[in-house]
Amino acid sequence: MDNKKIFDEQLEKAGKFHGDICGGIVIGTKLAIYAIGKLGMELNNKNKDLIVFLEIDRCMSDAVQAVTGCSMGKRSLKQMNYGKFAASFYNISTGEAFRITDIDANSKEKIDETTEEMIERFKKTPSEKLFHLQPIEILLDKNEFPGSPRNKVFCTSCNEKIMDGKQVLIGGKTFCKSCAEGSYYRII
Repeated sequence: MDNKKIFDEQLEKAGKFHGDICGGIVIGTKLAIYAIGKLGMELNNKNKDLIVFLEIDRCMSDAVQAVTGCSMGKRSLKQMNYGKFAASFYNISTGEAFRITDIDANSKEKIDETTEEMIERFKKTPSEKLFHLQPIEILLDKNEFPGSPRNKVFCTSCNEKIMDGKQVLIGGKTFCKSCAEGSYYRII
């Protein structure tokens, strides 16, 4: 299968997952295809050794999830939420990891094109000209790896279970982050 067919197939999958095809879906699809290839993994296969770290919570993230098959529920997709068009890819078994950024998104010059024009440009342009790849070392606590929870405790304040080392110790007592640091919600 040629690269344009692979891109079309994966773009369709990402578009269905997201609900439509926009610029972020185009970027995320090409970026994820590039990363999977660089790691020597296969598209459309379950890559149990892959963990992806997303630095943005926009459309690009849906494409990366759709193409890689990684998910938060499987603990193979990590949302870092830095607000950047970037993602890091980590092969657990080999330790190989790299961060990929979108060259266009990090340029101060705006490219004025339609989504259709972007799709055609991404089909024709080699990934190396669209993205910047940096080898990195992943700093990951054992509680962050996929698999069963390694740690379960209860919050001293709300009595809810806290898993995977997410607790906070204050004065020798165990608290969940929402009780210790404040929450995104308020009980009414």
